Amino acid sequence: MTTTLTTLIIGIVIVVFGLTTGLILVLNVTKRLRTGQEKMQNKKEILKFGMPAEAIIQDIAETSSRMDGRPGVRLDLLVTQEDGQTFQTIVKTYIPIIHVPKFQRGSVIDVKYIEDGAVKKVEVVDAYIP
Repeated sequence: MTTTLTTLIIGIVIVVFGLTTGLILVLNVTKRLRTGQEKMQNKKEILKFGMPAEAIIQDIAETSSRMDGRPGVRLDLLVTQEDGQTFQTIVKTYIPIIHVPKFQRGSVIDVKYIEDGAVKKVEVVDAYIP
């Protein structure tokens, strides 16, 4: 009798643990998807409503990520605003394959930016946004 009760308790613990772990996994995946969608929406808003500027690529490094077959890159940019002032920024984005030759160290690219308090959020005009 005690063996059956022990087996039943162990089974219940395993089921509860499995359900809890599954719930945590689903919540984490949902949160990551929502965060990714919010980031994409912010990128689109910057590209739609942002101030146009030019940027010099000071450094470019490929990241390990890809989106729809496009390589992810980290761009170290020197942005020149319309009034002539400059600022440094780093942008992580995805580049369509046909635009890769345009993205080299020293190249000038078009960007848009939005000032959010003391922070300037920058996006690359020719970047890939799904």
